[in-house]
Amino acid sequence: MMCSAVKKVSGRIAVAIALAACAAAAPAADAYQPPPTIPWSSLLPGLPTRTNPQFSGATGCATPAPSCIDNEIARMDALRQQLGCDHRAVFTTTYELLTITFRDALRDGTAGFQDPKWVIGEDGVFADLYFKWFDRYQRGQAVPAAWRVAFNTARTGDANAIEDMLLGINAHVQRDMPYMLAAVGLHTPGGVSHKVDHDRFNELLNRAFQSVTDSIAQRFDPIENLIAPSFNPVLGLVGNISGDQLVQAWREGVWRNAERLLNAPTPAARRRVEASIEANAALWAHAIAAIQFPPGYRVSRDAYCALHVTQPLPH
Repeated sequence: MMCSAVKKVSGRIAVAIALAACAAAAPAADAYQPPPTIPWSSLLPGLPTRTNPQFSGATGCATPAPSCIDNEIARMDALRQQLGCDHRAVFTTTYELLTITFRDALRDGTAGFQDPKWVIGEDGVFADLYFKWFDRYQRGQAVPAAWRVAFNTARTGDANAIEDMLLGINAHVQRDMPYMLAAVGLHTPGGVSHKVDHDRFNELLNRAFQSVTDSIAQRFDPIENLIAPSFNPVLGLVGNISGDQLVQAWREGVWRNAERLLNAPTPAARRRVEASIEANAALWAHAIAAIQFPPGYRVSRDAYCALHVTQPLPH
């Protein structure tokens, strides 16, 4: 079933998922305003798990606090500037903007999380996974298949920025997120499910829609202008609604995979769950990477980036 679904991935679907899946800073008052999310995933409760680990620290984050988010933004900003027009910078930029959105929502009180410390902790562990795979690839070491496809495509492919973004999102969400959630636990020590906060994060992704598309279009690839809401409000609206629903489905599946990891009764059973997670993310990665258009686009895209990449990000 999943295989047939992946085979149906098209350029338009890739656009929709990429637009909704990762983020940015709040838009200006007169800018395009994304429609409200349709929070169907919040109707599906979290299930009990056999084990219930808790956050035990991340790089620069021994205890969940706002400084943890500032540390992540600084790390991402340094990497983004180091990468320049390297196609991996598209996802790094997207990730940095999402983290800025998260930080700002906590600061202004609009995030609405029941347990902000849990969300901050998971954010730190999640970022560590991204830097881990990035560094391993840089050193020529083995990385998960979904990341290998994403990084290889960024290094040599003719993919446009939307596809580079989607490849990073697939690897980080479909592949990395179940392990991150299983590491920080899905319930409080008292047994209250964190799924409400997991689902609540979908609203932040929705808020980020315009800023990320505009930022990628301005810095890396004019093709993004085709679906950036400031350039095309109609397609922007359609892409945001479609993408919101698709990314909710991805994140709902991620939560269930984390439950499967924590409920595996034996090491062998857990390895089978892990194998299914890896295979699914790799299948999506290969399907996305197969849609590279237009042929030979890398040269003109890089020339555009060279003229625009130095624009600062909103902080």
